Amino acid sequence: MRCTVVLPGALLPAPVAPLVLDAASTPWLARVLPKAQAGPAQAIDTADAPHLDWLYRRFGGRGEPVTAPYALRALDADADTGAQCWHVDPVHLALTRDRLRVTPLDEAALTAEEEAILASHLQAALQEFAADAAPRLHRHQGRWLLSLARPWSLRATSLDGAVAQSAHEHWPEGADAQAWRRLLTDVQMRWYTEPVNEAREARGQPPVNALWLHGGGAWSALPARPFAAVASHDPVLRGWALASGVSAESLHGEGELPAPRGDLLSIRHGLQAPARFEAWGQWRERLAAIDAQLRDLHARSFDAGYDELALLLAGRRQVRTIRLRRRDGLRFWRRTPAAALLAEAIDA
Repeated sequence: MRCTVVLPGALLPAPVAPLVLDAASTPWLARVLPKAQAGPAQAIDTADAPHLDWLYRRFGGRGEPVTAPYALRALDADADTGAQCWHVDPVHLALTRDRLRVTPLDEAALTAEEEAILASHLQAALQEFAADAAPRLHRHQGRWLLSLARPWSLRATSLDGAVAQSAHEHWPEGADAQAWRRLLTDVQMRWYTEPVNEAREARGQPPVNALWLHGGGAWSALPARPFAAVASHDPVLRGWALASGVSAESLHGEGELPAPRGDLLSIRHGLQAPARFEAWGQWRERLAAIDAQLRDLHARSFDAGYDELALLLAGRRQVRTIRLRRRDGLRFWRRTPAAALLAEAIDA
């Protein structure tokens, strides 16, 4: 039985990987990776986030990953997920020399009061511009989701895939794209003079000046059940697991380690944004924290009875699986440098 940990942002561009990792404090990874069983880098044919594509395929999903209705089901068991549902994440669009860069609010999350005020403006705009779709805004644990009785025909890039990228290159496309842009523009105008944003700027926090629409679709059962349990608060993973037939009792918090009754899935966020922004100092700090977490999980998982700890490393266009087994320490002939395993091909 295997414990799989997904690490978005763990694969670095090959030219910088040796330099970045040389200054990283990752004693456990430096010791175990050279002796682990490393699979080849797998190219993912998507301009989006490859770890989402990889996971969605494992659950039997087809086409672009649908995330929003599954997240809503995981966050609210009583929610009606028969309608189309979208993520509408508040973000900051940062103006650089030649583009607007998509920036999540991970480092400066909204307070409950700020959320309520900004959401009221979105509600007003929805009633003015999208009343025919019978919109309903759901807010759970800082996540915003929008359900629509009349589906929108749109293709959109996930927030994970758009982070640090040009917003204009990833605007939603499709028959309802103009309608979404009109609604978004109205929201932006309402938020522009909002005292909440003025107060955030005065505190040195980024103002909230856009919404990122993504992950839309309707809920349906997923045909594959590759994992028997999930240990993560990530609502998308939990929602996909529920849709595949995993029971609610088999959904656990991050850091929990249930008794092995099949394969376990977890994820560690935090590396992807600094990797996309090329903030290598912050990336190294976060990898050091993950190194300690994985060292602990490695020991606990084997003590609990799991046979293997698998790390799914994801970059911009590739994923690679690293498998750690009980007797890997005896395999002295394996000497693959850690930097090589954490590097993504330059043309990926």
